[in-house]
Amino acid sequence: MLVQKDVCNPTACNLECLNACIRIHGQNTPLQILKNATPPTINEDRCTGCLACIRACPVDAIVVNDKQKTLKIPQKELSSTKINSYHSNPSYRVGDNYTRMSEADTIFARVQFDTDFQYYHQTEFSGAEHMISKNIPGYERFELELSIAAWNLYDSRHSIRRPGIGLDPEAEESGGRTDLTPEEYTTMVKKAARFFGADLVGIAELDQKWLYTHNRRGEPYKVPKEFNRTIVMGIEMDYDAIATSPTFTSSAATGLGYSMMAFVETELVSFIQRLGYNAMPCGNDVGMSVPMAIDAGLGQYGRHGLVITKSFGPRIRIAKILTDLPLLIDSPDQNFCRAVIRFCETCEKCADNCPSNSIPFGKEQTWNGKTKSNNSGIEKWYVNVETCYGFWIENGSECSNCIRSCPYNKKNGILHRTILWVIQYLPWFNRFIVKLDDIVGYGKQRDKNRFWRKYMT
Repeated sequence: MLVQKDVCNPTACNLECLNACIRIHGQNTPLQILKNATPPTINEDRCTGCLACIRACPVDAIVVNDKQKTLKIPQKELSSTKINSYHSNPSYRVGDNYTRMSEADTIFARVQFDTDFQYYHQTEFSGAEHMISKNIPGYERFELELSIAAWNLYDSRHSIRRPGIGLDPEAEESGGRTDLTPEEYTTMVKKAARFFGADLVGIAELDQKWLYTHNRRGEPYKVPKEFNRTIVMGIEMDYDAIATSPTFTSSAATGLGYSMMAFVETELVSFIQRLGYNAMPCGNDVGMSVPMAIDAGLGQYGRHGLVITKSFGPRIRIAKILTDLPLLIDSPDQNFCRAVIRFCETCEKCADNCPSNSIPFGKEQTWNGKTKSNNSGIEKWYVNVETCYGFWIENGSECSNCIRSCPYNKKNGILHRTILWVIQYLPWFNRFIVKLDDIVGYGKQRDKNRFWRKYMT
């Protein structure tokens, strides 16, 4: 980044660039103002290229130095697109031209198989060595290797084959069906899911439109027609680890969350099969997690495109199981869902803290995404997942700034529950809640040592 000193005048602004840099990097910022009334300096060795200072500067005085020109980034992104729609669920609106999506069009499938994709065969860890060389706190060898290792169980989940009975590798997993009521089965499944490690559990009727038509290789999915229930589970990610985002420490928490998903799904599928019914684990495969989680009553989508839950905000990973087990279904809390949308219309903290400017600003939601990896036809805020993934590569690992900065992301307690009540029943205080969140310091990047202290002996 380069500061154009002939354009910059710190006495005529509110140091928006410095404040934006602090939001992303905490107090150890690459952008600094050494003396009053002098333009800021940027330490290129510590700069992560998040573009926060460029977005914030009111006079476009900061530029990308390899282009020597101002990078224009829109601050508002509105659309007046109208479309006939029907209410498939009061929590969201789906257009009458909506069509099912192929998993081959999702961003991670395109990284693997789309030779025309800009980031083909570039994993999120591609830029890790470069970031390590910068000696930035949180971007160190230990955290990188931990991040990659944390994904191991999730990445190997399709190769897991567990003997069903004793040590017999040919044993059948399935047991004989017992004559229980849906109420009894539902209680058993939810207790088992929590026992295996799920923090949230909900059940929905399987909505076919959320299923992918094809897998990542473009092969048709074959979901048995008898499967009519979706079990959706939320796995909490560590609050203090996510607070270090976008460092490797937060990436390790993400990878661990995915491997916990694989463990919980594998064990619960085995349990259902022991009851004499069929089930298949999904992970991020087979169907779209966010709408299924909403249908199952876990929460509501936010501006950042993630599910916001009552207990953890968006700080969860979502595991799914499809089954023919007769289960009672849950319903979304409509009051909570409406409150989330109202709050997201006011709050733009995730967009402000997005290093790649991938999250849209503005109150109005749209019907169409900007990339083939967006499932257009649903009214929502669409995240540009291509630019988001591009930053992951530059950053050397995943980014969770949107989760970190979301005001719903709090440790569960009386303060969190009080704020939720105010947001739901006194929405005219929403703007004040956002400002108060900033004043108290929520959503800012935290020192990784705060997280690692709990593991020190």
